[in-house]
Amino acid sequence: MPPLNTDLTALLLAGGRSRRFGTDKARAEVNGRPMLQRVYDVARRFTPHVLLSVRADGDFYFDLVPPAVPRLLDPVPDAGPLAGLVAGLRTARTPWLLALACDLPFLTKEALQPLLEARTADVTAVVPITSDGYRQPLCALYHVAAVRPVAEAQLTAGCYALQTLLDRLRLAILSLPDASLRNVNVPDDLRLGGIGPE
Repeated sequence: MPPLNTDLTALLLAGGRSRRFGTDKARAEVNGRPMLQRVYDVARRFTPHVLLSVRADGDFYFDLVPPAVPRLLDPVPDAGPLAGLVAGLRTARTPWLLALACDLPFLTKEALQPLLEARTADVTAVVPITSDGYRQPLCALYHVAAVRPVAEAQLTAGCYALQTLLDRLRLAILSLPDASLRNVNVPDDLRLGGIGPE
């Protein structure tokens, strides 16, 4: 097994309220395993440094992600995933942060490997794009020192859109298989997705 990336921290984002899904989608099972657990297992194949973003009034998922993994609370409640990203950028002690939403159950290590290979000194984020042109900010790499002040300023200003954050960064954009980037917002997304890759 190749060595893990010690210059990388993985941030798992599980602080949403799953309003469209109807129940806690982090616990929804794909191929017999909860989505959050599937994403955690992929993250651990990349790095020993993992953080978990959760809501103060929500589930801390101690049965899905080891209790030793630090739980981060949003610095601004109900500010969406930008707040979780800022918490991760503030906590990470590595140069790079890999942000992964908990509702990406079809991710694989092989699909994510190109993100790491696309890092250069000239970019502050590496972001995949789908075939329909959508930039996926919650399956992306961020340079901690460069992105943290930009993300913090945007959060303070009350602009919570992650696409706006991407517009303010120097990006490397690359295509990844659409199947690996398929996120789950409603139960039908799981049925449409079929059986995810192992």
